[in-house]
Amino acid sequence: MSRLTKPLLFASPEECEQAFYEALDSADGEAVIDLWLEDDDVICIHPGGPRLVGFAAVKSSWMAILSNGPVHVRSTLAKSLETPTVALRNVVEEVVVGEGRQQQIVTVLATNVFVKTSAGWKMVLHNASPSPGGEPGGVNESHGILH
Repeated sequence: MSRLTKPLLFASPEECEQAFYEALDSADGEAVIDLWLEDDDVICIHPGGPRLVGFAAVKSSWMAILSNGPVHVRSTLAKSLETPTVALRNVVEEVVVGEGRQQQIVTVLATNVFVKTSAGWKMVLHNASPSPGGEPGGVNESHGILH
C-alpha cells in the first residue's frame, strides 16, 4: 500500500502504534515522522542512547536509523493505560539485529505514549531500553516498591 493511501488520522493509539512498527519494518522514515506530534516537548530514547527532546531531534534520529534499512520489530505483551486524551502503552519488542546467519533477536522494553489531537492520535514519547539479560521481563506482576 502506498504511503499516500494510508490513513493519516488514527482513531486509536493501537492503530498509531501499529503504523509505527509497520513503518519501521518498511524503513519508511517519513511515515514514522508523520506519526509524531510536531512539538518541542516530544521525547525519544533509543536503546542505549541519549534523551532526544523536540521534534527536530526525534526526526533526525529516526531518519538516520532508517537510512540503514528497515528495523524488524515484533511488539508483544502490550500493557496499556488510556484516558480520553492520553494513552501509555508498555510493550516488549523483539528486534532482529545483525545480518544473514549472524542475526539474533534482542528483547527491548519500550513505552510509547500517545495524545489525541484534532489530527487523531499522535506519538509523543518512545522510550526503549534493552531488557536485562535479554529476557522479556514484564511478566512479573509484582506490586512492590519501585525505587
